[in-house]
Amino acid sequence: MRITLCKGELTHGAPRRGGPWLATAFAGMALGLAPAVVATAARAQEAPVALVGARIHTAAGPALENGTIVFQDGVITALGAGLPPPGDAEVVDLSGMVVMPGMLDNHSHIGADSRDLNEFPIRFGPQHRIRDVLSPDDAFWNGAVEGGVTTVITGPGSGEVSSGQAIVIKTWGESIDERVVKERGGVKIAMGRKRPNQSPTTSMGVTAQLRAKFIEAQEYQARRDAWEEGGREGPAPPRDLGLEALVRVLNGEDRIRAHVHQAHDILAIVRLSQEFDFSLAIQHSTEAYKVADEIAEAGIDVVGMPLFTRIALADEVMATGTLMNEMGVRFTFHTDDPVVGSKWQRGNAGLGMRYGMSEQDALEAGTINPAAIAGVEDRVGSIEVGKDADIVVLNGTWYEVSTQVTRVYVDGRLAYDREGEGP
Repeated sequence: MRITLCKGELTHGAPRRGGPWLATAFAGMALGLAPAVVATAARAQEAPVALVGARIHTAAGPALENGTIVFQDGVITALGAGLPPPGDAEVVDLSGMVVMPGMLDNHSHIGADSRDLNEFPIRFGPQHRIRDVLSPDDAFWNGAVEGGVTTVITGPGSGEVSSGQAIVIKTWGESIDERVVKERGGVKIAMGRKRPNQSPTTSMGVTAQLRAKFIEAQEYQARRDAWEEGGREGPAPPRDLGLEALVRVLNGEDRIRAHVHQAHDILAIVRLSQEFDFSLAIQHSTEAYKVADEIAEAGIDVVGMPLFTRIALADEVMATGTLMNEMGVRFTFHTDDPVVGSKWQRGNAGLGMRYGMSEQDALEAGTINPAAIAGVEDRVGSIEVGKDADIVVLNGTWYEVSTQVTRVYVDGRLAYDREGEGP
């Protein structure tokens, strides 16, 4: 079978999920188009699919002209310029189109009701898991998949010193469990001043509490180890789920995702990461440009600016991506969805280029870099043989906001078809 897609024209439709979309707290973040979100039963593909004729940005190297991507059972099996498709393949002609990897958003809050993102008035809750409140309802996820964001690191909010654990998950699929890419997506902490009338309130109080909690986690694990090494004699030390979450960070099984804006708070969390030897990615990173040398020396990852729609920020902030690349720091954009909709991740790349990034650096900042920061680059973030077939088809230059996403494949399945019938 041959399917032709040329500059927005589709000559072959696809099945999709029926029924009305559910109204949710984030429904207003949708694209405002008239898309068709496609759902198919999980099953092996009887024949490979070959996307042919497009300009393919792999994120792993130079763009391929007249490229071919072949995938089957959700995995890319062949890739090349002018590569003939297998004889038994379903061929999709993408002549005149542009293809890129499914994008990732390393800092998101989608998938749950906004009222479930912060456990007020608790100040410290690393035991809380975003997975426990994720909803399968389409309307929580549609805006992301329609914008070409196929994987997110979504997690709790920033109202507490620690609000809990994030997860790495696909934005489309048969069930929440089947869409999980990585269970442990990082423990969220939020540096900086907090609401008054409850301690800690100041930045130094937050940092002091974090130091105390990490020490407490070390002591907790020491007691558990002593009990194990002592033949488990006597009652086991009482379990503490919050401290266990920090122990996993200290053991390298998870990492810290630090919401941070001001330079002094960036330096404080960097010092903590060195003191307790844990892996760290700073999020938002508004004043990272002021302490770029310290960030580079510490070898930490930066999730930061530019952030689409926040163009009133100083040029130094908006050029964070350029500066971090120059310093050799791994950098990625974020949307903070629903603060800014996931659909603007491509717009972030365009802004990054406006403030000095090369096209390749901007592409990597929305694809392979967030995948590497999340520890899932072996599966997603680039178009390469052996990786998940998460593929975005566009009708023009990938970073231009006027360009439309026309199709999205997730795990080799057609998840979004712009020209399909509306709900």
